[in-house]
Amino acid sequence: MSTLQVVATLSNDESLCIGEITQAEAETAMEIEPSFDGFGLYLMTVSKNNPKSPATVLAKFCSEEAALTVARFLRTYGHLEAA
Repeated sequence: MSTLQVVATLSNDESLCIGEITQAEAETAMEIEPSFDGFGLYLMTVSKNNPKSPATVLAKFCSEEAALTVARFLRTYGHLEAA
């Protein structure tokens, strides 16, 4: 699987991201949902005020194609943030 990183505006305070998660984020997320094992691509929120803080994991994508579908949706509706 290739590395995918997508960042979109969710609010003034948060960004919605598609990408891999850190081990610490996986451990926190696994407390809520055991399938969040840290492998694969995830949908998460990240603080714009503190972007180095751990992300909050919202969902795990079942495939890279599923993640790309959501990324295309975000791009089509103009939500992607400039790199």
